[in-house]
Amino acid sequence: MAKSLDVSSPAARREALRMVDVDDPGPQHAMLREIFDLERTWREGPDPGERDEYEQIYVAAFLLFLIGDPADSPRLYEAKFRTGDMDLGIGFDAQAIFGAGRRETLQWLLDNGHTDEHAHLSEWLSQGEDPKIEDWATHVRRYFYSPDGLLCLDPLQTHVTRQTSALLRVSGST
Repeated sequence: MAKSLDVSSPAARREALRMVDVDDPGPQHAMLREIFDLERTWREGPDPGERDEYEQIYVAAFLLFLIGDPADSPRLYEAKFRTGDMDLGIGFDAQAIFGAGRRETLQWLLDNGHTDEHAHLSEWLSQGEDPKIEDWATHVRRYFYSPDGLLCLDPLQTHVTRQTSALLRVSGST
């Protein structure tokens, strides 16, 4: 993916996620950050009528986890613990924050002035992880990807496609 992809719409972001190699997502790190941020903004904004792509933020978070850059931990933390979207706050797994490792992530947060996040995540870890981060990563990979690494999310219908399908059903043309 040498050239920049359009990730402005939910459907375009899904197709961009489909092109990321789950076994080596590092080359798409910047794009994955952008997709994650756009998905969070979309989730926390007014509903534009396309709700089928709710899982995309979780896929992007998982791929960021696999990259393992502790600099991603604040954006992932914000999505879990400081979101205005109830579904995101509940459904986003805190395990995604620890792609760099438990100690490495906590140390990075401390070294970079994220003391509140450090304290909260240290407390979270002390209460026991359920499931363990390693088990979580295996489960998430199996949930979203086929054994050969293909993303198992269906292509999105665009809003226009849904309107056309609805009109065809109403007119009896389907």
